[in-house]
Amino acid sequence: MYKYVILEHGAGYKVYVNLISSSAGRYASRHPQVINLMKEALASVKLSGAAVSVEKDMGRVIGNSDIVETTDKDTIYYAQPIKQTVFSRIARNRLPSPSRKLTVHLKRDKAGNYEIINAWVGPSSPPFPGDKDEKSNSKAYWQTHALVQDAQKVQSQSITKTCPY
Repeated sequence: MYKYVILEHGAGYKVYVNLISSSAGRYASRHPQVINLMKEALASVKLSGAAVSVEKDMGRVIGNSDIVETTDKDTIYYAQPIKQTVFSRIARNRLPSPSRKLTVHLKRDKAGNYEIINAWVGPSSPPFPGDKDEKSNSKAYWQTHALVQDAQKVQSQSITKTCPY
């Protein structure tokens, strides 16, 4: 695994990201400015615990969020992103919206350091229903929110209008 160290915290731990195979790495490859934003957001946060979620208002617009709130007027479909088995809820003809927030999910490793497993510009959201990390509010949240159409590449054969969850 390739570990790119984002910062070394004064509390004695490092924060790193796997730029090759993690969700955070894939997002950073499409939005390289997120690396510096993660460093800025996490520098002032003392991490503790096995799993940490940080939603930080950066005080300025930092990019566009691919997550939008939906209404009955939106055209919705479901599809599996490339190399995934869980379905994402996707809104057609919607554009990303400006956001001041950065969301970062981290897990503590055996050495006591923190690996960034996922990060994105926008508000915190639960995993999609069916994900191994699904939360009790996942289904309710994703019934009223969706990703904008071009947020991720999807497996074309998996596209359906029928809700899989």
